[in-house]
Amino acid sequence: MSAPAAISSQTPDLRLNPFELAPDTFWVGKREPDSVFHSNAYLRRFRGVDPKTQRQHEFNVLIDPGSSSDFSAVHTKVSSLIGGMERLSALFINHQDPDVGSSASIICARYAPHAAIICSEDTWRLIVHLNLPRSRFVPTEKFSQGLKTPTGHRLLPVPSPFCHFRGAVMLYDPQTRVLFSGDLFGGLTVAHAEGLWAEESDWTGIRAFHQLYMPVNAALVRAVAAIRKLEPAVEIIAPQHGRVIRGPLVQQFLERMERLQVGLDIMDEAQDSTHLHAWNTVIDRVITLARGYLGSSLEAKLSSSQELSDTASFDGARLKVKRMGKWTLEHVVGLLCHGEPQEIAGPIIVEASSAAAEYNLPTPHLDIEGNAAPAHISLLST
Repeated sequence: MSAPAAISSQTPDLRLNPFELAPDTFWVGKREPDSVFHSNAYLRRFRGVDPKTQRQHEFNVLIDPGSSSDFSAVHTKVSSLIGGMERLSALFINHQDPDVGSSASIICARYAPHAAIICSEDTWRLIVHLNLPRSRFVPTEKFSQGLKTPTGHRLLPVPSPFCHFRGAVMLYDPQTRVLFSGDLFGGLTVAHAEGLWAEESDWTGIRAFHQLYMPVNAALVRAVAAIRKLEPAVEIIAPQHGRVIRGPLVQQFLERMERLQVGLDIMDEAQDSTHLHAWNTVIDRVITLARGYLGSSLEAKLSSSQELSDTASFDGARLKVKRMGKWTLEHVVGLLCHGEPQEIAGPIIVEASSAAAEYNLPTPHLDIEGNAAPAHISLLST
């Protein structure tokens, strides 16, 4: 039975049809009307000549197949592309959560009993309890330099530990420059959002998702660094939730993710609002001092931030902190000092540090060495 022709990438109805993200790379997930939380499954078709046998070969990988509740939609879309799930060569599973790959048991038992199951050893220790066949397990740890397909193509596992599971592993396709990122860069989607491509407005849902489920900023910093090292550079990020990121948003969202405070970074501050008055007093002092040096450019520096409005707002000429006082102070100081000589940045940094100590607040992480680094670098966790 020959596989039917691929569905056009211009197909508008995601409830019924797959969507082509890149050559032979398809979104095959489920979309419910009015829902704000979606799980994405992807199919990558590799077609070519087996370099050993010189025979035409096809290697089909289902990435993050989803939960049993999504199975019907995934099955229908995969079958429309390759003629049936029995043509699957492998399943790739980012991590152990049931929404990522709990349907793997029925796929392997009934539809594709010979398909390999590719995941990390940490992930396998948990998903094996879904009654998956141990003989089909292929650990990503054995392929740190890439996994070669019978068609001569290459797939690269990219570990992303604690994003948000210890054993999480992304999958990079250097042929199409698509990164299947799992929970990383996943997010909530605005109800009634049209299409699969992410827009600037999607960052709000991504930020909210990560602040709830990611453990600590250090894990995000590590994962972003791994993504930046990939060659050729990533052009599309296909997460397991939300919408797919492409174009200039890839670099913009990487930069924001690198400095996003999540989980333990914000938990204590989120639960304790008693220090907000003190943080506001410290920021008042910093801004008053900085205004004497920067004049009218102060407002322009603060307004250049896309993140500041998440934690603070202007009440007339006063910047008022609503939450996350420590992070807000660090961010404000980074913005004010960026590009300034040491004779301006130094007094601002000293004022912030001494004022925080005076009110018995946690010491802010500031660029005390005077390197005049960009604001986002001075905010990274130590």
